[in-house]
Amino acid sequence: MPDIRHISVLGSVSFGWLHAHGGFLFDEGFFFDAHRRFDQERRMREFIAERFPDVPIYCFEAHLVQVEGRRRPVALVGGLQPNLILGAAVGARFVISPEKDPDISPEPLAGLTDVGPLWNIDWLDTWPISFLLAQIREMRRALGPDMAVIPPFFWDTTGRATTHGIITTAQKLLGERVFLEMADNPEFVRELFAWIVDAYVKLIHLFADAAGISVTGLHTGECSGCMMGPDQFAEFAVPCLNDLADRVGPLRLHSCGNSNHLLDVLREVRNVAILNLGSGTSVAAVRDRFGPIRIDIMPETHLLTAGSPQDMDAWVRQCVADNGDARMQFEYHLDLNQPEENCLQIHRTLEEMGVHSPRMEVH
Repeated sequence: MPDIRHISVLGSVSFGWLHAHGGFLFDEGFFFDAHRRFDQERRMREFIAERFPDVPIYCFEAHLVQVEGRRRPVALVGGLQPNLILGAAVGARFVISPEKDPDISPEPLAGLTDVGPLWNIDWLDTWPISFLLAQIREMRRALGPDMAVIPPFFWDTTGRATTHGIITTAQKLLGERVFLEMADNPEFVRELFAWIVDAYVKLIHLFADAAGISVTGLHTGECSGCMMGPDQFAEFAVPCLNDLADRVGPLRLHSCGNSNHLLDVLREVRNVAILNLGSGTSVAAVRDRFGPIRIDIMPETHLLTAGSPQDMDAWVRQCVADNGDARMQFEYHLDLNQPEENCLQIHRTLEEMGVHSPRMEVH
């Protein structure tokens, strides 16, 4: 019988779910008025606590936020995904839909042929970076030292920064063209990737310094990585990940979907502290290659959306059996039209197995 003392579970709900079930709006005011966001997030926390009083489900995204970093009051500035902020800084428009997650206009660098001018961007004088930095300063003055102001690229008080992976970011900025350029114009791609790494590192430290927080590590979400073969991932992604690990700190490395074909090459990434993986990835295969590294495992979208509670029960039990005695956290982000019962079954199954993850008071 596996030792389940190091297993936990963390759930969250999406903006779309909160809009449909609680009537909350995620308009421009929510993202660009930190005072408004602070008040609305308090109301969202109360709504979720009433809806799920005994279950560790929260209104912050479970894949990004550490519960221990939200035990004291916080005020988020921006609170936007990193690639959206970077995209807006190079010419994209924010696309805000009050009933769902925000986005940006597609492919702001679609016509890019020369990376050179990007290196000359003055981040301090570039919107929305300049606007967000000013808002951090204003919130720190208004709220005082007892309130933690959390800047863009961060989600809690632990100091762990977040970015999208370099491939994922390039796909957002350049479109599907990036995959063709890897074959046809690899030097262009390498320079673009180097610029994205450098931009993320500079912005992480710029925002951290403005908020007065210390950077302790990095979550990097290489969501597009599972679409690549291992040779291509090793050639283009691994050097960028190693650069990020060297310049920022220990990595929590995310790959969506089935990443079994990448496990061997992921071992070439330096300073990986946590693997955050989709459920198509074999827990047993990860244990075989990485030993007792912490795994944060997510149910795949099809299982959440079209599976049954019985399917979810079987998946959880298989993951626990394959995990052995190492640390593992089940995580999910409940989206609109996904059956709540499937998510709640994760908690029920773990409780039946003796895993107790009580709801915590968070801010």
